[in-house]
Amino acid sequence: MKKHAVRFTVDFINQKIIGTKASFDKASKGFGPIYEELAEKVAKHPDFALIVKEQKKHTTKAKKTYYGMDFDFMEAYISTRKNAKQLMEEYEAVKKKAEDSKISVYPLTKKWFLGEFDPDKQGFDMEKAKKEISDYRIATAVISASPASAEKQEEEQSNDLALVG
Repeated sequence: MKKHAVRFTVDFINQKIIGTKASFDKASKGFGPIYEELAEKVAKHPDFALIVKEQKKHTTKAKKTYYGMDFDFMEAYISTRKNAKQLMEEYEAVKKKAEDSKISVYPLTKKWFLGEFDPDKQGFDMEKAKKEISDYRIATAVISASPASAEKQEEEQSNDLALVG
């Protein structure tokens, strides 16, 4: 005897005959094993309601995308860190290693970047990072515009001119 899958289940507690939309569609042709299975269940339980069950949606974990994360973004974010010089050297070394290995530079660099700044794999917060970059740029602009900084810049420029002249 050939064993076939059960296409319809009977829920005695809630008085329902449950099947998929596809099973009900096939049974509605009025012939075949699926129709016979449904007809048999309906004959045994004429008061039961016919219910179409929702198909389970196969969900895969969504790939985390980081819109706006490019080399310029990574470099700007690295510049906001206290150990920016060391991090930038590592960043450049990773990029060079990818180029030397003749593999795609961006994926390897991004992997290093996320490993460095999202070690717990919690999901790198792009909005927070953009705000940090913006705040850093504003702070450095304010510092460079301060009177003490302007005098220092003038002094450096006059030293440069003296060396050239």
